[in-house]
Amino acid sequence: MSTGFCFLLPPTCKSFVALMKLKLHTTAFPPFLLFFAVLLATISLNHAAISSMTYVPMGNNPTLYRPGAEPIMHLDELTFTDTVLGQDHAFLVEFYADWCGHCRAFAPFFREFASLVQSWNRVVTVAAMNCADSFNTRVCRENGVTHFPMIKYYPRAARHASNAITLEASHSGSQLRDQLTRTIVNEFNQFRYPDWPNFIYINVDSSTTYGTLWQGVAESADYLAIIIEQYESVSPQFMLDLSSRSHEIGTRRALASSPITQMLMITQFPYVALFSRDRQRAIYMNPYSANSMTEINNALANIKGNKNKLMLTTTPRTTISTTTQIPTVNCERFPERCRDMYFVSETDMLKAMYMALHDEVIRANDVIQGSNFTHLYNFVDLLAEHFPVLTFSNEIVRRGRNVKRSSSSILKNSERARLVFSHLREFLRTKNDTQLVSTSDWEHHFNSVERVYAFPFPVNSSWQHCKGTTPQFRGYTCGLWTTFHALTVHTYMDTIKEHKVNALKPLKSIQGWVSSFFGCEHCKRHFMHMTTELFPMTARRVRHSHDMMMYLWRAHNIVNNRLHGDVTEDPQFTKMQFPALFLCPTCHSGGHFSRRQIRNFLLRYYGNIKPHNRLARKVLHFY
Repeated sequence: MSTGFCFLLPPTCKSFVALMKLKLHTTAFPPFLLFFAVLLATISLNHAAISSMTYVPMGNNPTLYRPGAEPIMHLDELTFTDTVLGQDHAFLVEFYADWCGHCRAFAPFFREFASLVQSWNRVVTVAAMNCADSFNTRVCRENGVTHFPMIKYYPRAARHASNAITLEASHSGSQLRDQLTRTIVNEFNQFRYPDWPNFIYINVDSSTTYGTLWQGVAESADYLAIIIEQYESVSPQFMLDLSSRSHEIGTRRALASSPITQMLMITQFPYVALFSRDRQRAIYMNPYSANSMTEINNALANIKGNKNKLMLTTTPRTTISTTTQIPTVNCERFPERCRDMYFVSETDMLKAMYMALHDEVIRANDVIQGSNFTHLYNFVDLLAEHFPVLTFSNEIVRRGRNVKRSSSSILKNSERARLVFSHLREFLRTKNDTQLVSTSDWEHHFNSVERVYAFPFPVNSSWQHCKGTTPQFRGYTCGLWTTFHALTVHTYMDTIKEHKVNALKPLKSIQGWVSSFFGCEHCKRHFMHMTTELFPMTARRVRHSHDMMMYLWRAHNIVNNRLHGDVTEDPQFTKMQFPALFLCPTCHSGGHFSRRQIRNFLLRYYGNIKPHNRLARKVLHFY
């Protein structure tokens, strides 16, 4: 939104515009406020903003990085275009999803990388954008973000998403820096920007003068650092490390074969020589090392009489406060308290399915076709047939002389959601001839049907059981696993009286959706490896109707075993072998799981679903 319009509104107008652009239900606002919101949203789209290092992004989702505390610029729908595609500056952007386990594991390396290249800010800015936030869906789709994390370099002259270059998300700060260095040098070789470090090697011959070496160096710079190497290795990084001080120190590079090597009598490479504009004799000469910047700084300080030191370091120091220890409940000492933390939430499942069918599907590609179309249809068909709409109480209910151990009640939001799934399935059936549907048509139909059934997906509600001890933990992936388990359990209960049931079909439907649409590429590869090679999802292993829920239970425990102790593990909800002793004492027999007791537990646990309560977070006002 332009500042010219914002001065007419309260200081919160920017946040209000963002909230209006988020998914809010129309029934919550009177018509005049809706009109005003649409007007504001329209103006905000036409008058976007430019981000800064302290900018706090719009949206509801948590971020993996802290605005203002780390050398990473935050972007969102409001700021992306004008910041990245509208400036005379290069950007490296990480597109991530806050729920993505691999993104969370990658975050420390990206922080390290951002710190390593912080002094390159005159050339390139490191930024990040959370594509899991629905506020940013359009921008992430336009930029071709098909998995997470995705690293893209936007050249200085980039004016469209197609100008970006995709880099590898290496789990190493130095490797990420090396990739960026090569990309910057390649761009310079093509465009020769005069205000970037001059990466052209010095060509020294009989006509070369001392002044020739200073060509392209800022007039304000009194010093020139020349790095000599046998082949291109460390010189670009050295020059970029000094680029933020280009008004004080210029940089050039030369090859060992250059006559300048003989002139300076250099025999060891790489080598750094520092010159002053008013004298031709080097004021500093030494082999290049990790201490070169400090040594140059000391040399300059000596010249200036130990005054006004230039703080030049190879690794800019960024103070990042450590996270305080999160208080957790000791489940061995307080099993009852921990037991209360574990339940199946209707809210969690509905939130997860909205993200799975809306956010993930429309992000994947412009067109859903081929195997992706088949996988989407099969998964929607599974939801339309067996998404839980009843919750079964485990309490003993007495009615006269009759004693029942379970009673059921309708999950109202889920009942409406299942109607949405049914309509989506019918929509896909109309496309069966071509096996193709555009993501824009899918999104439009999804939004239309969802509106018809009064928005059954509580996207703005908090996670319930899947809420982590901090926003960086659990969430969507927990909701996915919960829904997958509930689907197998309720498919079993729905078909228990049928003689012939394809027990493998629900699992294959889940596997197909993951293979086509799950955004965490690293997680997807692990899941597919597990279900095809490590623990194959085959008819021999899944023969009976109850095998579908037992297979997924064991597969999930394989995942838990792999991720136990991982940086993505919530300290309160550790990746234990489920169910823990405090949840099901009878499931543990002589140090091993009892399959019969596990099966009974799964039926009880995923049959007893805590209904969504839209008033749970409503603040009470007393008059």
